[in-house]
Amino acid sequence: MKVAVLGGGHGGYAAAADLTIRGFDVSLFTFSADRAAAFRKQDNQLMYEGVWGNGQCRIGCVTNHIGEAVDGADLVVMNVPGTGHETYLEALQPYLNEDTVLYMNPGHSGGALRAAGILRRGRIAESNTLSYIARKTSETSVRVSSSDKPVTVGVFPADQTEDVLSVIRRAYPHVVAARNVLESSLCNVNAMFHPPGMLLNAGWIEHTKGNFRFYYDGITPAVGNVIRKLDEERLSVSNAFGLGLDDFCTVLYHAGSTTREAAESGDPYRACQESRANQFILAPPGLDHRYMHEDIGSGLVPISELGRLAEVGTPLTDALISAAEALMGRNYRREGVNLEKMGIEGMSVQEAINYVKRGMEF
Repeated sequence: MKVAVLGGGHGGYAAAADLTIRGFDVSLFTFSADRAAAFRKQDNQLMYEGVWGNGQCRIGCVTNHIGEAVDGADLVVMNVPGTGHETYLEALQPYLNEDTVLYMNPGHSGGALRAAGILRRGRIAESNTLSYIARKTSETSVRVSSSDKPVTVGVFPADQTEDVLSVIRRAYPHVVAARNVLESSLCNVNAMFHPPGMLLNAGWIEHTKGNFRFYYDGITPAVGNVIRKLDEERLSVSNAFGLGLDDFCTVLYHAGSTTREAAESGDPYRACQESRANQFILAPPGLDHRYMHEDIGSGLVPISELGRLAEVGTPLTDALISAAEALMGRNYRREGVNLEKMGIEGMSVQEAINYVKRGMEF
């Protein structure tokens, strides 16, 4: 099976290494011509370390031409931050075969719905979080501390779930089927702890340039309380759409990122303290970072917007969005994944549920 991996960041490198090691025909797309050239100088060798040991593998194709990357692909895996989704989707649109499955790993919140509007088609899947915990160590190397995470995957439209997941599971056999993309979108665990971690540690981040462990040092008991309250609003929104979802700690556990005991405690602070894979990850060097832009605009905003559609109050979510807008001087509600971009503005709850199940004629 040929797999096209889109994205020259941490997730893209991890996916390219993982799938190549496991014998798939992989092409890696990056917008950066310099990055593609760096690979060519090394005969497309990608060095890796971590959960698979230390080694290197040769990627079949590394290119900054997206049409070349996706040509003949059975599966396109988009490992891109939410802030880059529209750019990649618009570039992909002329080249994506209507039968090819697009797997947004992750889709964050509302990612597949936004993609459906841009691509005017279905056969789109999104995971609630990235399948890997990884960091690039150079332009041709990556360290992966976690993989094979059993992420929750929703398909648009949901009526195509079985068919679409049969393709994805050839590459990612551990994915767990969501009922629809509302479920996968509302299981976005990063939206629960990145925004509180960034906003409530803003001074520390700016003063130290991120010289502390984000999850281990930055998520204190008080910050954990905010995460728990924020998560309660997420669960209230999900209940309005008939989705009884797991809480933050349980989602983190099922993603392989904390212990069973921490999950059972329901304490976000403990869950982060007992997250071995995340323990040594440093905070961002500044506030101008995807933990802010992505997890507000492609995390809290769509959750708040879905609450608005369902007439469910989300006061803490809204307050964090407003605080982020004040800190960064940006309008996250306008630039983020709002109801209009998800294609469900003006719908009732039942109409939105029907849309994500059956789609519509494009």
